[in-house]
Amino acid sequence: MERLHTKIQTLLAQYSCRSAVIVRNESTGNALAINPAMVFPAASMIKIPIMIEVMRQAAAGKLPLAKTVAITSQMQTGGAGILKELQPGIKMTVAELVTLMIILSDNTATNVLIDLAGMAAINAAITGLGLRSTVLQRKMMDFAAAKAGRENLTSAADLARLFAGIAGSTPAVPPPYNAMMLDILKRQQIRDKLPFYLPAEVIIAHKTGTLAGAEHDGGILFAPGGPYIICVLTAELTANYEGLQLVAMIGKIIYEYIA
Repeated sequence: MERLHTKIQTLLAQYSCRSAVIVRNESTGNALAINPAMVFPAASMIKIPIMIEVMRQAAAGKLPLAKTVAITSQMQTGGAGILKELQPGIKMTVAELVTLMIILSDNTATNVLIDLAGMAAINAAITGLGLRSTVLQRKMMDFAAAKAGRENLTSAADLARLFAGIAGSTPAVPPPYNAMMLDILKRQQIRDKLPFYLPAEVIIAHKTGTLAGAEHDGGILFAPGGPYIICVLTAELTANYEGLQLVAMIGKIIYEYIA
């Protein structure tokens, strides 16, 4: 992957932001890593370990996926998602909340799931999964907590470890639940970063993240000779559109190299 590494480094040199990139062929083990352990504000990438812990509890019978929750006005929060736009009182299953948390990055669904699974349990799962830089310290849209230093954090190495598990190498939950997570990630609706320049028929199971000055994307690209684990994190962007362009171009470069 030396040629791919060089192309990505050349592109990154055109930007002043912090960045990290991992590309790994799960079939061959060939990989490149740029700043894999660098810590970033997690943004919505933190929703991956939340999903994993919810599925772990579901598999253990502690949090049934069929359990319903009435979404009250007190639960509705701003930012990404659709639940904030719906009439309070609508009932959602845990499975539906997980789906909305991932495919639309719904913040209301995320906060409800944090309450259901428990922040301490989610962080215990993060530790148990061997993640070194990832921590859940606040709910979505709690900017007061972030300002006070309680930011959600992660790294490309940690995310790559999670996606590799979902891809099947070291699953964190029983196969049916792991397959469900993979299926949800494949139905991602936010496609303005890694998949932006990819042909429509290419399958990528992924999750994005956005904060002021940060744009992330990561997941599993299904391509000949793969699958490939890809994680791209950025921070300290001058403007977020630059991050969108950068991550999208990295996705294009990776796909052209693979193809």
